[in-house]
Amino acid sequence: MDGGDAAAPGIELLRWNDMPRHLRFNPHIRTGYRPLMSFRGCVSSMLFLHNESVNILTHGFAIFYILFTVPKLLPWFSGGMLAGILSCCHLIGATSPWIGSFLYHVFMNLNYGESFYRKLLKLDMTGIWLCQSFGAVPMMAAAVHCLPGIPWYCCIAFYWFLSFWGLFKAMHAKSPWERRLCFSPPFLMRMLVLILRCNGIGGGSPDALGDIMLQDLMAVIGGTIGAMRIPEKWIPGQVDFILNSHNIMHVMVVLAVCSMHAATLRDLVWMADPSACIAPLPTYGP
Repeated sequence: MDGGDAAAPGIELLRWNDMPRHLRFNPHIRTGYRPLMSFRGCVSSMLFLHNESVNILTHGFAIFYILFTVPKLLPWFSGGMLAGILSCCHLIGATSPWIGSFLYHVFMNLNYGESFYRKLLKLDMTGIWLCQSFGAVPMMAAAVHCLPGIPWYCCIAFYWFLSFWGLFKAMHAKSPWERRLCFSPPFLMRMLVLILRCNGIGGGSPDALGDIMLQDLMAVIGGTIGAMRIPEKWIPGQVDFILNSHNIMHVMVVLAVCSMHAATLRDLVWMADPSACIAPLPTYGP
C-alpha cells in the first residue's frame, strides 16, 4: 500500500526514511507514517487510516469499555475498607495502561521535538507500571490472604519495592527489551506467589487460577512478539497498517487485562467470605 493512499485529503503519509530519527524505531514498518503535526492535527489524525490507527483504536475502545463497565462490577466497600482499597487499585490498574498508551500513540508525532516524545514514552511506561503494580495488588493480597499479619504486610511491601525499582529502571531504559526487562522482578514474584497458591499456601480463589495464569502468559507473549517485531521482519512493508507486531501486542495486552479483571472479581468475592481461610485450600498438583 502506498503511503499516500490511506491519508485524509491534504495529508500525505510518509515513509520510514522521511521520519525524524526519534520516530524511526521499526525499519520493517516502511509506510503509513504521519508527518509532524500540530496538536489539532494529531487529534484529527484519529479520523483517517495510518500505521498507528489500530494501536490508537484498540486502547481507545478499552478505556471507554472499562470506565463504563468495570466500576459497576466491583464490590467497593461492601466487603469492608480493604475491598474498597483493592477495588480502587484494580480500577487504576485496568485503565492506566490504555490512557498512557492512547495519548502516546495519538501525540507521538506532535511537532514539539524529541524531548516531548521522550516524555510521552515515559507516560506510556508509567501507565504500564500502574497496571503491573496497582493492578496486581488485589491478586497479591488474595494470594497471601490467609497468612498471619506480619508475613502478609512483608509480602505486599516487598512487591511494592520491586515495582518501584522497576519503574525507576524503566524511566532510564534505552531500548524496548530493556524497558520490558525492568518489569521482570515483580513478574517473578507473582510467579512465586502463584506456585505457592497452586500448592494451597497463602490463599486465593481456586476459580481465579486459570485467569491469573492467562493474564501473565498473554502479556509475556505480546511483549515478546512486540520486541521481536514479528511478523513484519519476515514480510517488511506488507503489514504496515494492520497485523504488525505492535498491533498484535496491543490486542494481547487487552486480553491480558480482561483476564486480570476476571481473576480480581473472583478473588475479591473469595476474600469477602469470612470462612475463606477456614476450609482447607485445594492443591493442584498430582
